[in-house]
Formats: sequence, structure tokens, C-alpha cells
Amino acid sequence: MKQKLFILLCCAVLLSGCASRQLEEDLLVIALTVDRDEKRNMTVSVKAPRNAASGDDGENSYLMVEATGPSFSDALTMLNAATPRPLNFSQVREVIIGESAAMQDEFARLLRQIDALPRFRCSAAVIVCKGEAKAFSKAQKPYLGTRLSRYTETTLSNYAGKGFTPKTTLCCGMRDLGYGFCDPLFILGAVNSFSDTPPNENALDTQAGQLPRKSAEAVEVFGAAATNGICVSGYLSGYEMALLHLIEGHVEALSMRDSGGNALRITAQRPAEIRVDLKRQPVLLSLRVYCEGSYTPGHPPDEENVASRLQAEINAVIAHLQRLRCDGVGFGKVAARQFLTVQEWEQMPWRDAYCQAETDVQVVLRCKES
Repeated sequence: MKQKLFILLCCAVLLSGCASRQLEEDLLVIALTVDRDEKRNMTVSVKAPRNAASGDDGENSYLMVEATGPSFSDALTMLNAATPRPLNFSQVREVIIGESAAMQDEFARLLRQIDALPRFRCSAAVIVCKGEAKAFSKAQKPYLGTRLSRYTETTLSNYAGKGFTPKTTLCCGMRDLGYGFCDPLFILGAVNSFSDTPPNENALDTQAGQLPRKSAEAVEVFGAAATNGICVSGYLSGYEMALLHLIEGHVEALSMRDSGGNALRITAQRPAEIRVDLKRQPVLLSLRVYCEGSYTPGHPPDEENVASRLQAEINAVIAHLQRLRCDGVGFGKVAARQFLTVQEWEQMPWRDAYCQAETDVQVVLRCKES
């Protein structure tokens, strides 16, 4: 028995040593970016840690390698040929796609091609970037801590948890894109030039690249990229994304002011009730949203006024999604349950019916002292 245990321990040591050497010989990709230029050429770049023995730190501890070709496959083939070490995609944290590539009809195919890469980490976050994805990736630096992979995960988790961005990963995006039940919303990213643009009345009702702030970190993830079943069709602000999280039943940082100017923090009590009346012409989309408002002691708000404002804002978000031909709420899931077979559902021109539908939003608000 002891002899068998000794042999197993020896095997474990030998295998771990082989794995360690293999990782040292690979180029561990942290971020993959895809851009499309005016000539329809595709540029693929990867960001990876340098060899620890180089002694570099901070900005110089990561390197970027890129290649260009007439298609994603060609660019990737050239990248593999020009890189002195094998590319290892098992540690990818971000897939960053420039807006020019994201707004093409081949967007869904591009996501599938990325997922098909050997050992690709399909739980990587997908960021649709205003402008050039490569420039966004170059500007990313681990300002807090030293590991970009850990810094990236914490930052994206923070914004998604507060409700300002979606949580869509590569595998979730591929699962939902084009099937009509619920159109995926991807994280919206941009590099802020910090030009002196006046802030909106609601500072959160803006998008990545336009936040009214000053910082050494120019990279921003804020808001969402909406899809129409084929590709990215437009953008949502951080506040609009927070309202969608409120519908889902989760939001941490949705705040507003009542008619008296007092701050009010809005949280969801539970997921909204969603109904779709297909018998009506046009179709009727109904939402009943349950939320709670926390106010400063001694300053109770006018609940009816606050509920009315929330109702108008949620109606406006749904109307915006309809204009973008994006069912980001998931009305399609509810509509599909009313059909007996998949064939019957597919014969229904759901997207056109959704875009022309009327909406009925009711907000049930209960306020309490914080």
C-alpha cells in the first residue's frame, strides 16, 4: 500500500513539473482584440505577460503582438506564424472587439471562431469598444495591484455588480445571439480623452468614453452594446443598464432625487413580472416592477411622483431597445412559451412584432428610511 502511494506521489510531482514547464514555454494570452479597417482587413492582437526573468514591471510587464489579414482566420494564422511561442488561450480574461467589426453581419460568426480557438476560455468577458479595440487594450494598465488579469476581473465585476454594465461572457453571448429569446447585451468600453464636455443632468446617463471625470486611467467600461440578432446595433448608457438590472431584480447603485432634491437609493425587491399579449394588435409588452426606495431620515419622498418618474424612464429604455431592434429584456422568452412547437414559434415574425409593440409599465414602489 505504501509503495503504491509513493508511486502516485512521484507521478504527481512529475506531472506538475511538466505542466509548469509547458506554461513557461507558452505565451499566456490575457486579452484578445479584433479590429476591422476601412479595407475590410481584420487585425488580431493579443496581450500577454512578459517573461518574469526580464525584470520589467508595471506597463512594461505586458507585451502586445498583432497581425493583419483579409479575415479573422488569416490574421490569426499570421499571428501564430509570427509569434515565437505557442499561443495559450486558457487564461483569456477579455475579448475586445472594435465597433467596426462588431457592427458587421459576420459578428456572430466571429464570436464562434474565437470560441473555437484551442483551449479558449469561453467565460471571458466580451467588451465592444468604441473606436479601436487595440488602442483600448494598450491603454489598460493594472493601476491597483500588479496583475492585469486580476485587476481586469475585479473591475468588470465591480461595474456589473453595481448595475452599470452587463455580465455577458463569450459563451452566453454565443448562446443567445440570433435565437430570438433574449438578445445579449455586451459590455461597452472606450478610452476617455477627458475633453471638457459638460455633464448631463444625470451624470450616470452617459456611455463609456464620455464620463465627466479626470483620472490617470483613461480606460472606461460603462453602459452596454445592444444586439439585434445579427450584430451590435447601438449603445445604452450606464443608467439605462442600471434600469434593466432593476427589471432583472438586481441593482446596487441606482440613485435619483425626489421633487425636493433629496437623494433616494432605489433597489429591486424581486424580478419584474413580464407578460406578452400576442392576441392584441399591436402586441402588448407588460412589465410590473417591484422596488424599494431608501431615503434620508426626516425627508420622505412623494412615492407616487418617484414611481411615475421610474415608470417613464423604464418606458424610455424599452422604446430605445425597440428602435435598436434589441430585445434585451427577454420578452421573447415569455412570448415563445405561448407556442406549442418550435416550428410555430419560428414562423412568428417576432422581431418585427416586438419593435412595433406597445408597452405597459407599472412600478410598485415602497419607500423606507435608510
